[in-house]
Amino acid sequence: MHKKEINLALIAAREGSKGVKNKNLLKIKNKSITRIATEVALRLKKIDRVILSSDSQKILNNVPQNKKLTKLKRKKKLAKDSTPMIPVMQDAIMKFENLFKSRYQVKNLIIIDPTSPLRNETDINKAIKLFDKKKPDLLISAHQAQHNPYFSIIEKKGKFFKLSKPLKNQPGSRQSAPISYEINTIVWIYSRKAVMKLAKRIPSKTIILETPKERSIDIDNQNDINLINFYLKKNGK
Repeated sequence: MHKKEINLALIAAREGSKGVKNKNLLKIKNKSITRIATEVALRLKKIDRVILSSDSQKILNNVPQNKKLTKLKRKKKLAKDSTPMIPVMQDAIMKFENLFKSRYQVKNLIIIDPTSPLRNETDINKAIKLFDKKKPDLLISAHQAQHNPYFSIIEKKGKFFKLSKPLKNQPGSRQSAPISYEINTIVWIYSRKAVMKLAKRIPSKTIILETPKERSIDIDNQNDINLINFYLKKNGK
């Protein structure tokens, strides 16, 4: 039987979090950020199936059942603070394909991180369209960096401090420094090869989808939550 190649969305929502306790159950407008991310993925026609991966049964139960959704109870060893994302993605693909081995094979893996609740469906649709056109190993969402590493970010080098990204000819102004982008978590798309064979967080064939900074707030601390609530109130959402 011929297997259908699909776009699989992954919502990875572990229980542990340091900056914000129980972060993936944090509610925005009476819905947890995990549920918000999952529902966005479920609504998109370009996404064939959705997998919610968590080590917490409470998080899994927080999202209603849906015929397009598969819930995966992740092992604790894949949900530590130090756990890289690649093994989590590999685990999701292997478990999903084993469950639907006669029906589906994952073509692309679309990462929809719960911690960026201001994303919209247009962001993801644009990303999928661009990925299909350019056929990279990875597409990441990003916005122009406010603090340019070639001009305004320094780090300690021995006893002294130097620019994080030194250039042979140092720019004399921020405007003359090379344009830099800050990665955000609105949407990432990996090819199957990038996850299962290359196994690199940022492979060589990587492109970006530039996204508005105001939708790129990623929840790491209370200040980020305050910014999101301010943005929603400002825009009457």
